[in-house]
Amino acid sequence: MTDPTYTYRAHPFTAEKLFSLAPDGLAWRDRGRARLLAFADVVAVEIFQERLPGSSAAYWACVLHRRGGGRVKLSAGHRVGLFAAEDRSATYFPFVHALMARLDAARPGLERREHRSVLARVETAIGLVGVGVLRLLRRFDLARTAALAGRLVRLVGPRLKGHRVAREQLAMVFPEMSAEMRERTLAGMWDNFGRLFVESAHLDRLWDYDWRDPRPGRIEVDATTRAAMLRLRDDPRPALMFTGHLANWEVVPLGAGTIGREIAVVFRAPRIGPFVREMIRARQAGGSMVIAAGPDTPLRIREALRQGRLVGMLVDQHYARGVDVTFFGRTCKVNPMLGRFARLFECPIYGARVVRLPDARFRFELVGPLPPPRDPDGKIDVDATMQMITGLIEDWVRQHPEQWLWLHRRWR
Repeated sequence: MTDPTYTYRAHPFTAEKLFSLAPDGLAWRDRGRARLLAFADVVAVEIFQERLPGSSAAYWACVLHRRGGGRVKLSAGHRVGLFAAEDRSATYFPFVHALMARLDAARPGLERREHRSVLARVETAIGLVGVGVLRLLRRFDLARTAALAGRLVRLVGPRLKGHRVAREQLAMVFPEMSAEMRERTLAGMWDNFGRLFVESAHLDRLWDYDWRDPRPGRIEVDATTRAAMLRLRDDPRPALMFTGHLANWEVVPLGAGTIGREIAVVFRAPRIGPFVREMIRARQAGGSMVIAAGPDTPLRIREALRQGRLVGMLVDQHYARGVDVTFFGRTCKVNPMLGRFARLFECPIYGARVVRLPDARFRFELVGPLPPPRDPDGKIDVDATMQMITGLIEDWVRQHPEQWLWLHRRWR
């Protein structure tokens, strides 16, 4: 079998280098000159994930440290521009695996070092600051601080890049809306976003509705939702619950967790480690089990459903490998995972949302169990089920467009 090769550019202003495996080392060409790093001269190796400026993805990389100084780096992130990268994992991994096998054979016990990129260090510092701010916010009155944050983000938000995306999408789906009304709607979106950040600091304190002794408070529940929640409480089967990025969507699992059902929430974590840990801690304090989105997400959802849990997920963002649905009269893609698990487990589906009310209050709403569409064989139709769910979210957005997160590019 021919030894693998790997072609890669580390920086946008350098040429591609073709790496290959020589009998005694790592070989490559640099500016037309043949280079070689002998395996005997490698004193340490680092394997890590890195972030590249301008790219939202993380790429696996390795660095070989040379005896006497110097190093050679290989990464799956191939630079194609100043702020653009191409994922070459398909050829990177076979090459690096072969390289590491040669190194292990030539240098048993080779030192492995922990490495963190400069960008990772910066993100960690930002995360620690964010955690500190969240903990500080817990010391202040929720309603007043949330209102202040809403006003501040109203001023800053329109100056950010995401405002243009939000305005374009709002104009696309509401062409009859006047320009003045669109700006008011977007101002409401930014206000909601600012309040959401402050409320995240108080997440374990937001829910104050008692199903056994309902009294006026921060959370408002109507008779229809109360009846649906009691049905969900008394149903021993596993269940699926969906919501969208409306108002403070973090309130939804808080409500579901107060009826005695164990709930697992699928959470797409940001890349800032300390902030992620703080958000997971807050969700767990609110009674939720957290399933961080990743390669093992389907397996963890399956296990949660097998345990009879209620599994909640957000279903209103673009998913490149998703199924086509119609949203506001236009085709977009949605993750079909919820529909597939509903088909697999034949479990009930519920939709939930919160509506933001004055004075840092919310109305919690639950609908279901929803009757999913079925195919000719009587099985739940995954695509049609995702269309049904998307249609309900569209209705919710139409009712309160200022409370939906228009920043995410939904149509691509």
